Amino acid sequence: MSLTSKEYEAFCRDGYVLVEGLFDPAQMAEALADMEHIFYGCSFGEYLNVFDKTGTAASIEPTVKNPVAHYGDTVHGRTQFPTGSSALDSLIENETYLDIIAECLDTDAISYCNAHLFMRSGPSDTRHAEHPWQGYHVDHGTNCYLPVNESPGSYDYLNSMVYLHDVEEEGAPMHVIPGSHRQAGAVLLEVGQSVGGSIPDLRDFSELGTPVSTAASAGSVLLYSSYLIHAAVPFKDKRQQRACWTLSLAREATSRWTKLANPWSGPERQHFQPFWEQTTPRVRSIFGWPPPGHDYYTEATFKSLALNYPEMDLSPYRL
Repeated sequence: MSLTSKEYEAFCRDGYVLVEGLFDPAQMAEALADMEHIFYGCSFGEYLNVFDKTGTAASIEPTVKNPVAHYGDTVHGRTQFPTGSSALDSLIENETYLDIIAECLDTDAISYCNAHLFMRSGPSDTRHAEHPWQGYHVDHGTNCYLPVNESPGSYDYLNSMVYLHDVEEEGAPMHVIPGSHRQAGAVLLEVGQSVGGSIPDLRDFSELGTPVSTAASAGSVLLYSSYLIHAAVPFKDKRQQRACWTLSLAREATSRWTKLANPWSGPERQHFQPFWEQTTPRVRSIFGWPPPGHDYYTEATFKSLALNYPEMDLSPYRL
């Protein structure tokens, strides 16, 4: 199985595609049970029963303790891949899933960035903005320290979410802006950001399309460019949850600067930014920077680099 021609065209045009029925429902049920235990220490139904009796919903947010940031641990288990649950960790072994990811990246040479469990729980959820025009952002900076390039399909990476249960409109499905992966670089520059970040007010960008929901059934997979502008929305039904297994993969050709375990992650950023600003292109290349003259460097990316590294001499890269 691979993407249909319509699905592939939609991915290239819109920056995302929803593929239904990629995973078996029985496999999803087993994976969901393990994921609920990791976050709640019990089933979601039991968690709701405690909430109904006490009126209080305990936070399920993971705690990050590592010097290089990953998604963290809950009091009941590990949310970063590998989690230790075979039902969850084996999801990455789905050959069709990996084939489709390679198709979206347009290469069989793919490289791991990151995978973790992403849970939003209606009774305790705060992962959304106050207003519907707030909270829209680009994830690219999670796994990459170079600014967004104006040409998706070369330097972006691929995010994916496996739906472990039906995610309906009441269950806070992520909202995405179709085609915004081609506009993200210009929009981020306008709001004074470059690698990634939030758009303060979506109403200021009439050129962006209308956000759409990514509601889908259990076993479906959402695949989307790291340049795609998207946002979390509140639960319409606080008695629902949204449980997804996520995986990010890059092209092997760009994996030296697109990966989770890089010096740009977490608290290391404050040390590496001034170092990279002052060192030489040859030393930067040791950390995976594309060399002078590489196709990555365009007038748009030079503007973004100047924003992100204001003390850096960019002239060696202008060949």
